[in-house]
Parts: sequence; structure tokens; C-alpha cells
Amino acid sequence: MQRSPPDPARIDIGKPEREETDLKKLGIIGGLGPLATAYFYRRVVEFTDVSTDQEHIETWIGSCPSIPDRTAFLLSPETSEDPRPSLIEVGRKLRDIGAEVLAIPCITAHAFHKEMEEGIGLPVLHAIRELGTWCRDRGITSLGVMATDGARKTRIYEDGLSDFGVTCIWPGPRGQKQVMGMIYDDVKAGQSLDRTAFEMVSGELFGNGAQAVVLGCTELSQAMVEMDLDDRFVDIIDVLARACVRECRK
Repeated sequence: MQRSPPDPARIDIGKPEREETDLKKLGIIGGLGPLATAYFYRRVVEFTDVSTDQEHIETWIGSCPSIPDRTAFLLSPETSEDPRPSLIEVGRKLRDIGAEVLAIPCITAHAFHKEMEEGIGLPVLHAIRELGTWCRDRGITSLGVMATDGARKTRIYEDGLSDFGVTCIWPGPRGQKQVMGMIYDDVKAGQSLDRTAFEMVSGELFGNGAQAVVLGCTELSQAMVEMDLDDRFVDIIDVLARACVRECRK
């Protein structure tokens, strides 16, 4: 005789083995791009000092690669689709399922930071301001920046770092083109970073007086995986991931 499955309502699951923690729940507006989001979450986990699975930060990831390109919109708003409604929509969905702190591992999208916070109704961690604290703590006043044309045009690095006394040094036209190639033609296309281009651009920045160089687009975090970089480089993903752990533990 075939038995019917047990009624879930009658199963005694007992008492929870642990009490609820005071950790805030993290929401990640992701997919911008997918590889950067996956690596970012990995770093959040790695920076969380715990001894059991249950002690980790409860995290929801809204990976939405269909969000329109942020740089394209910032450079040509008349002819490019606006990503802001989609960014806010994903943030609201994360809010509605319980997220209390939001992070977006796409630095160019920080150009819309104020609009996102107002539209979502939750705090969105600001990676560039967190970077400012990192620079201040290390006495860095001259920072080389490898980031998108959109980030450069909107001066989000200059605006975010101005209160910390940090001057931004950008590559020249050729170097900036190489940076965009590494972001779009290499990482977003599923290829390895062009090591020669990376070394040329970073060498230019150090040669122009940078005390450190920030991998200022989350796609460039791939350099930390593929290359043996020294401590003159800082990964914006690491800065933001550490901030997430700190804020969720408050």
C-alpha cells in the first residue's frame, strides 16, 4: 500500500537551534556585470569572520543583467535607455523581501546614488566615500583611477573623495581607451584582462604621481584574481565588501 506524504502542517520541526542575530540583512543590486557581482558576494563572505554558516550575513542578490548600460546613458542620455528606473525597481524588491542595507557593485551607477536612496527608501552604501576613508587612514592624497568613461565624465570620484583631501589622477586619452577596452572587450566579454594594457595604464598613473591606484570599476577586480598585484593597488570591490560587513554588524 502506497503511503501518502506527511502533512507539512503536522511535522514537528522543534525549536530553532539558535536565536535570531542582530545582523542587518544585506541586499545586493547586481548583474552589472554578473561576474563582478559573484566576486563581490564572495568577498563579503570572505571578510565575514565567523566559524559557522549560521553566523554569516543574510543576503539577497538581485542579479539583473538587463539593466541598461550606465556609461552609455551618462555619455549619451538622449539616445540611450535610462537605467535608473530598473535600478530602483530591483532595490525596492530587495527592500520588500527584508533587506535593510543595500550595496551596488557597479561604481558608475553611483552617479545615481542619491536618486536610488530616495527612490528605494533604504541606505545604499557609497563605495567611493568608503574609499576616501581608506585613503585617509593610509595618508594617501594622490590616487590613480582606472574606471569607466561614465565615472570620469560625472566626476563621481572627485566628488566622493573631495572631503578626504584626495586628488584623482586619470590616464591620458590612450590609457583611458585601454581601460574601457579591458572593461568591455575583456571582462564583460568573458575574456582575460589584457595584462600589457593594464601594466601600461597603471605605470602611467604611478609615473604621474599616484601613491596608489584604485581598480575603480568592479569589472577590473579581475586583475586581483589574474595578476600578482602589490599593496599599491586597491580594489573598490574589497572596500565596498568590508563596508557591508561593518554596516550589517552595527
